[in-house]
Amino acid sequence: MVTARKSCLGCGLVLVLLIPLLWIRYRTAWTATPEVALANGRQLLSHKRVLAIAAHPDDLEWYVAGTLRRFVESGAEVEVIVASFGELGPNRNGSPDLASARKREQTAAGEIIGYRKIRFLGLPDRDVSEGDALAEGVKDAIEEFRPDVLLTFDPDFPSLPYLHEDHQGTGRVVKRVWESLGGDRPNLWFWQSRRPDTAVDTSDVIETKVKALSAHESQGLGQGATRARGFNSRTGEYVGAAFAESFRMAAPVKGESSGQ
Repeated sequence: MVTARKSCLGCGLVLVLLIPLLWIRYRTAWTATPEVALANGRQLLSHKRVLAIAAHPDDLEWYVAGTLRRFVESGAEVEVIVASFGELGPNRNGSPDLASARKREQTAAGEIIGYRKIRFLGLPDRDVSEGDALAEGVKDAIEEFRPDVLLTFDPDFPSLPYLHEDHQGTGRVVKRVWESLGGDRPNLWFWQSRRPDTAVDTSDVIETKVKALSAHESQGLGQGATRARGFNSRTGEYVGAAFAESFRMAAPVKGESSGQ
């Protein structure tokens, strides 16, 4: 009995020591000052041909719709890849064909944001990074569209609490394709990163983002998507903006200094 009690006390002490260490390691922590983060955001927005790669319908609207809208308003061309139709996701409005409904919702959201083209790959939900299909789709898009910047999920430092194998798997595939392109390749930024160094002020386009999110009715986002406002306001607070979206730069922008 005494031994068991000591063992329990030991386990408790380990947890007491471990939890703060885990929090330090996995919390979201900026790696750039607010001024540098905003400067990096201006570098990001200077691109003119943008390819964003997501796993499911609504991923783009949740994480980067404000930034993509700012690209569109600046005259940039924005194409996106949506790897799956998200057919295994929630079906909050009882659609008889969720895959078709989510494709329609993504198309409607894309029209609101102003995507030049949506490339639907139709890969199996929760299995998009298996095999070579996603990599081939990304390579084809790069070859046809010739983007000067890629945007996707952070495969290395994803922010908590929401982790999804399709999300980080998509990031891993895109990063692998990007690395294979050698020196003459687009720049690359990651979203959903717990080590962000880039902030894009989206204060002027937050309502457009919310409207695009609300197009995803099957996911229960038709009530104004207030969570997006709260999430983006916390990011904005760091850089002194009402709303902002954050990214991690994969490497310094070619020919420029990130200011870090």
